Amino acid sequence: MKSARCKVILAASLLGCLPGISVVGSVLAEDSRQTGFVDLAVKDLAAAHQLIVSSHPGAIDKENKDFTDWVERGYLEARQLSLLVGSRRDAQAVLGFYISGFKDGHVGTYQSEKDRSSWVGFILDKRGEDFVVSRVAKDWPVPLPPIGSSVISCDGKTVREIVSNEISPYIDRRLDLQSTWNHLAKHLTVDDADYPVLARKRAGKCQVVLSNGVTQNYDLLWQEGGEQLTGFLHQPQPPQTVLNLGHGRYWVHASNFAPSASENASLEKMLDVLESIDDASLVVLDTRGNRGGNSLVGARILSALLGEKFVESLDRSSRSYAMWRVSPLALSTLDNAMTSTERNYGKGSDAYTFVSVLRESMNAALKEKTDWLRQPDTSSLDQDHSKDLKQKVFKGQLVLVTDSFCASACLDFADAVLAVPGAIQFGLPTSADTVYIDIGAQVLPSGARFWLPLKVWRGRVRGNNQSYEPRYVFDGDINDTPAVQKWVLGHF
Repeated sequence: MKSARCKVILAASLLGCLPGISVVGSVLAEDSRQTGFVDLAVKDLAAAHQLIVSSHPGAIDKENKDFTDWVERGYLEARQLSLLVGSRRDAQAVLGFYISGFKDGHVGTYQSEKDRSSWVGFILDKRGEDFVVSRVAKDWPVPLPPIGSSVISCDGKTVREIVSNEISPYIDRRLDLQSTWNHLAKHLTVDDADYPVLARKRAGKCQVVLSNGVTQNYDLLWQEGGEQLTGFLHQPQPPQTVLNLGHGRYWVHASNFAPSASENASLEKMLDVLESIDDASLVVLDTRGNRGGNSLVGARILSALLGEKFVESLDRSSRSYAMWRVSPLALSTLDNAMTSTERNYGKGSDAYTFVSVLRESMNAALKEKTDWLRQPDTSSLDQDHSKDLKQKVFKGQLVLVTDSFCASACLDFADAVLAVPGAIQFGLPTSADTVYIDIGAQVLPSGARFWLPLKVWRGRVRGNNQSYEPRYVFDGDINDTPAVQKWVLGHF
């Protein structure tokens, strides 16, 4: 039965691609196992679909027809795909197919059970128009292409064709974003258990252009990954700190917007240092390794450097506001947020007050059975504060360094930094967000944890799934801090 399964790229091709049974006796046991995995896929899809319908703001957003259309059309296509499921991994892939169709980075899953990842001994980065070998295993049973060479095709298909047609539908369909290509490039040579592809046919041979221009074919040997692959796939997160480089130059690692209670102490020390800076000619705000978290952290970093009044003036220039989808999941999420905010910041903090007020409003909206709840402006919570906001005058050059993972709260930070007159972006194009944000989570029947956003921004300056493109693009290893620092500082 397994060998009879067709390879499916798009759900529209399903009708002529369903598996047949030729020898009944030899497949009964496998049929039973497959039926169990099909049921698992169907149950997870149904639960995810229901959560989207009941809790995601996009499901009732009259301004986003593409989203509302995919809620049902995508669900039907994924249900059809589930007929081809033959393993737990396949079931996870079908759920990924449904999720990727929303083109919403805040919709996703964490699998409690998954297979091991496999790879071919090297990993690709997308640099410009090329798919470049960036990591190579120390030991591998077959020859591997050298670092810096470019893979142009595998099994007679271009890399771009494989990525866009076979991999993207299950992982990330935002192919208009450069950051998406950067992430998907790695999946050509890595069968990642976190991002499975249904009935994937792994490449067997690739054509490679070496750095000297010579074209060479490489046979691929797939093996289970270990610590080496895990290390290659892990995105380094530089410690959050301020470095004084001398001559009025400062390098700020704004790399962690989701600090733990213990990390908050280090954050406070960093903020004290930033507040004391009064001789800056150049400040580099380096967000590499930052995947989002609490936007308040970014706001505090920028306020410490530029002054609270100035940063608030940037925020007031925007006419954006947030609307929460009223739902039981939103209320339970705010309950959890109150607990964590009290633990990390204390009941007397502005953050706790904000969440507490929002939670009470959500509870009232649920009782009134309304669809939407407008989030209060943070400025309204500060009106009773008698303390004067600290005034600073920053006259230096501000630089923002980004990688392709910058999303969510990291993008909120980029919004503010790039609104400062004269600020310049270096590094790689960022990721992008829809206008939907602030996630809640729930466990699916399989045990996977499914998360989705609970509110929508209206009037946001940055558009839906819009990334930031740097003025200066880094063409090397973005995780190489000394190289990035030398490159940025060389422009000044």
